[in-house]
Amino acid sequence: MDATVNWEELGIEANKDRRREARIALTIPIEVTGFDVNGKFFCAATKTVDISESGCSFRLPHRLERGGIIAIKVAVKDRKKTEHRPFLYQIVRATQEGDHWIVGAAKLQPESVWFVAFPAPETKAKTQ
Repeated sequence: MDATVNWEELGIEANKDRRREARIALTIPIEVTGFDVNGKFFCAATKTVDISESGCSFRLPHRLERGGIIAIKVAVKDRKKTEHRPFLYQIVRATQEGDHWIVGAAKLQPESVWFVAFPAPETKAKTQ
């Protein structure tokens, strides 16, 4: 049995972007509410790091548990606008960075919280 590992190829494969869709580096003010890992309720104002049709990432001072549910809404001054209601997201990752956490979340509802037109996904040609 050949146990030789091609570390260069392995490194290239590990660094490939496995996301199904492109993310847009866009800073949008949001309000995040939910429960942290200690079960304590929080409501925090923050900004997105990036967004996609099905998710987003942002910084929080609260540690969140993977699989947890949060509500995200776009923070606007005109609170009368009903289209700025909160949407439910599930935590898919939370990585500590200094005294904050970088949180990745996936939406749980079909509607989009973002007022952005996302590009159509690229179709990959099949090779035979």
